[in-house]
Amino acid sequence: DKVNMLRAMGVEVVITPSEVGPDHPESYYSVADRLAKERPNAVLGNQYHNPSNFRTHYETTGPEIWDQMDGKLDYYAAGVGTGGTVSGTSKFLKEKNPKLVTFGIDPVGSILTEYKRSGQMSEAHSYLVEGVGEDIIPDNVKFEYIDKFVQVNDQESISTLHRLAKEEGIFAGSSCGMAVAGAIKAAKDLPGGRMLVVLPDGGSKYLGKFYNAEWLASKGIKV
Repeated sequence: DKVNMLRAMGVEVVITPSEVGPDHPESYYSVADRLAKERPNAVLGNQYHNPSNFRTHYETTGPEIWDQMDGKLDYYAAGVGTGGTVSGTSKFLKEKNPKLVTFGIDPVGSILTEYKRSGQMSEAHSYLVEGVGEDIIPDNVKFEYIDKFVQVNDQESISTLHRLAKEEGIFAGSSCGMAVAGAIKAAKDLPGGRMLVVLPDGGSKYLGKFYNAEWLASKGIKV
């Protein structure tokens, strides 16, 4: 669905293999770098390492959340991918409330949770949820602003995604199901308070996958 939408707008989409490591010449990191160098006037946004990512969420998302919550917020949860949303927003919120606890929600298979725990690189494994988790450590993942990591598997993420649609009328993307599932896990061990979870993606790009019963069944996911 994402590819078809981009192609409909005249975008050339370059498909890269997902099973190769980040340093492989055919990884999407390497291919993006190469294309940016080869093509005249090309711009590589590089959201993993571009400080504008972190800074934008610090300057805009954080203040918006604080205002919308009337300054009453105890816990903040967000999926961790490039790190800009969770880290930049958390920095601002912690400046307003130093006692605020930030939860980074991470898919099982990502290396970020283990890196937070041990400081060691581990081997990444494949997972279905899109837009979150990493096999690298992006510069925009500022671990000092993420107090705890919570891991969520694909079944938990997608089951929660469908609950959001059916019970709350929120038609969200797969990373949002993961974020809410992780927040629910975290909340079970909390004494109370107000938690906000960021849902950054809509569901229209996933009709052929996460909202498709046949595709889910082919992946062993029950909803």
